[in-house]
Amino acid sequence: MLAQSVAAAADADDADRYEDLCTFLPWGYLVLDESARIREANPAAARLLGAPDRAMRGTALRAFVAEDSVGALFDALAQCRRAGIATDVALSLAARDGRPRHVTLHAQAFGQPPLYRVALLDVTEARRANLALRRLADEMHDLYQNAPCGYHSLDPDGVVIQINDTELAWLGYQRDEVVRRVRLAELLPPSSHAEFDAAFAALKQGARVRDLQIEMRRRDGSLFPILLSATAVTDGRGQFLRSRASVFDISRRRRAEDEARRYAQRLKAMSQRAVEGQEAERRRIAHELHDRVGQTLTALNLNLNIIKGRIAPAADSVVCARLEDSLKLVEATVENIRGVIADLRPAVLDDYGLAAALHWYAEQYSERAGVAVRVIGHDPQPRLASTVEATLFRIAQESLTNVAKHAGARNAKVVLETRDGRFHLSVLDDGGGFDPAQLRPPNNHHGWGLMIMRERAEAVGGVLHVQSAPGQGTRVTVELKL
Repeated sequence: MLAQSVAAAADADDADRYEDLCTFLPWGYLVLDESARIREANPAAARLLGAPDRAMRGTALRAFVAEDSVGALFDALAQCRRAGIATDVALSLAARDGRPRHVTLHAQAFGQPPLYRVALLDVTEARRANLALRRLADEMHDLYQNAPCGYHSLDPDGVVIQINDTELAWLGYQRDEVVRRVRLAELLPPSSHAEFDAAFAALKQGARVRDLQIEMRRRDGSLFPILLSATAVTDGRGQFLRSRASVFDISRRRRAEDEARRYAQRLKAMSQRAVEGQEAERRRIAHELHDRVGQTLTALNLNLNIIKGRIAPAADSVVCARLEDSLKLVEATVENIRGVIADLRPAVLDDYGLAAALHWYAEQYSERAGVAVRVIGHDPQPRLASTVEATLFRIAQESLTNVAKHAGARNAKVVLETRDGRFHLSVLDDGGGFDPAQLRPPNNHHGWGLMIMRERAEAVGGVLHVQSAPGQGTRVTVELKL
């Protein structure tokens, strides 16, 4: 009797511990009969299924399962009954409160007739997080594959191990034709191999590739320009594992640059033709002034002198005074016409060259502007083309005009020198100077003058340099390759 009492007490203690364990389990626990009706349910299962545990007893579990999961439930129970092993299955519960819930069901059969122990683990939040991660992964995959630029990765041997759809479309290949089959260098023309090999070697040594301009070759053999940037992926010891590269097709930019270059060349040609036309017109007007106005004034001067010689000394003093005044006006007009002719197109430039023309102009300029000007150097041998000489003369003329207008200088110097196959014409002054950066874009007459000189220089294949600073004078130099 004592033994039976002890055994009964032990069974009662086990039952209490079992009930306590079921009560405090964090996951749902059910016992189902052979028809899958609920015989026992712990509080966690009642909360999960949305019904009081006592009310669930005798109710088929399928009543709490979504219609699309009922088949999976019975298949899992039948499998664990036949095979005698525990079975796991993912189920969706009926959305009684309007919120769908998802569980993982772990079932095990025991006894005869068979009963089922069932554990229910709420995976709603985990499933939601997994779905969000999957959507994010899909978005990232779509962004990678369909980005407006190309992406690829190379292994240490330069073999393509990853490439996006955008770059494959540019190249005209299928993925299985490239990935782990082709070195990127094989997709480049020979003209780009040296640059790419040097950049890839530097990348494996820890450098970063930025804006490497090379060409890629399509499957049909045509080439297109790209801009490539890449970084290295390394292991914990700093060993190179793979590259990550972005590729931009710059065909449109290259075409735009080529078009802009052609447009600039057309503008330069038009500017040169305009300068040549201007010089031709200056020459024509100078000849007209010399041949017509100059000759007429010379004849008028002769006639007035003849009249003066025929008038008696006792003649009307008023007439004599007017005659003298007319002779002086004619002489002054002749001098002015000569100055205009010289400014339009000095004959000395055509006859004797740039250095002689600058010497002559410096004398004229010094008298008018009160700035002492020295000309140093000689023309290159052989002489420059007449259009180039005329352009350089106009630049020097404009530079000296700027000295008179803006510099406040007392002295200026024009230097002609030939060195290293280049001819240099420089105009220097000791005036107040200025900040060249303030003249871009031109905002006053001085700035426009520099811009015009720069365009003149570029029109004949030269480059204009301006060096100046407040209080330190100015140096304008035209550099021209002979």
